[in-house]
Amino acid sequence: MRKIIFVGLGLVLLAAGCNNKSQVSTQVLSGTTEIDMTSSGFIPADITVKAGTTVVFKNTDTEGHWVASNPHPLHTVLPGFDALQTIATGNTYAYTFTKVGTWGFHDHTNPSMHGSVIVTP
Repeated sequence: MRKIIFVGLGLVLLAAGCNNKSQVSTQVLSGTTEIDMTSSGFIPADITVKAGTTVVFKNTDTEGHWVASNPHPLHTVLPGFDALQTIATGNTYAYTFTKVGTWGFHDHTNPSMHGSVIVTP
């Protein structure tokens, strides 16, 4: 009987752990979604969206950020996905992802900040 209780309790804890939302990755069905550019990186850093979704990169930091596709400094993985300038505090850059695939990006002014957009059909 104790084994059944422990197994049941373990399953409940496992299910609860699987339901926690992470700020590292998120999924969007369609439309528009936002990624914040912060002093500690992109939030969420990784996101899954449907083709046709517009991702708005909003600078919530006190420093400027420049979002662009990988690799640094060429930005050639997804031509056109490049802000082409530093985005000031409070401003945004929007890009509509139409091509299915996994698109890595980074902050051109701080290439250690990076993330990815996974685009599904």
